Amino acid sequence: MAILEKNGVITGSVDDVVYKNYNGKVVVCRKQTTYRDAKAEGQVVYRVKMRNIQNIYASLKESLRGNFQDKTGRQTDYSRFQGVNMQKPAVYLNKSEVAMKAQVVAPYIVSFGTLPQIEYELKDNMLVTDISLGNLTITPDTTVSEITLAIVKNNEGWELGDCLEFVAVRQMEGKTPTAKCIFAHLVLDKNNTAKLSEAVVVRDANQIELGSSAGGFLQMNASDNGGFAIIRKRMASKGLLTSSQELAIKNPLFDQYHSDQRMQKALDSYGVKRVKD
Repeated sequence: MAILEKNGVITGSVDDVVYKNYNGKVVVCRKQTTYRDAKAEGQVVYRVKMRNIQNIYASLKESLRGNFQDKTGRQTDYSRFQGVNMQKPAVYLNKSEVAMKAQVVAPYIVSFGTLPQIEYELKDNMLVTDISLGNLTITPDTTVSEITLAIVKNNEGWELGDCLEFVAVRQMEGKTPTAKCIFAHLVLDKNNTAKLSEAVVVRDANQIELGSSAGGFLQMNASDNGGFAIIRKRMASKGLLTSSQELAIKNPLFDQYHSDQRMQKALDSYGVKRVKD
């Protein structure tokens, strides 16, 4: 037990209790018995994992606007994107790569909502979906009206006015890996007789190539390394509805940066020693 008074200020402690004088009032506090180590392995891994998500957002942010239907209050696309992806597979950037804002394309969630999810998988450099086109084969002359009627007729629950967003996040390799996001929008409009290649509202539209698979399903070119997604959207009375989608990945760099060896290098760069099991 030790209680001191100096210049009218009382300080002291009894066992695990601390007494302090604030503006003439004695306040009882419990002693801090544990201390957070900013260089603890778990905390560093958490921060490193967060950094790639934050960096990738810089390239994706234009395509992510309105994609998170479940945002609440003042929550932003940025905070929701970060929140839903902290549970996804980690990318381990070292300290210098974090400083250089490196970006490694990973299987991140790019939309979250209540519309039925579009199923897709990568096959032979194509992202093949479960959106049936019936007997329609997409050619350079295919019109928006034709693809609209094919989708609405052959897929339950699809409506005129629904929108498809096509996203391609290309992995750019170099001394510091970066990502480039290209995206396009197609509104299903049975009265639009413009050619599909001319009517898609996009950024870098010429780099989004749509087609039909041998099985008669909508597909998108995915020949480059990176991540690819197709998102369904619908404007309703209560706001924009979206499907929940994540990037389908074809990216050797992700496999490398997701490895245990990369985790070790990242921890080493921060001067952290791993705790052995």
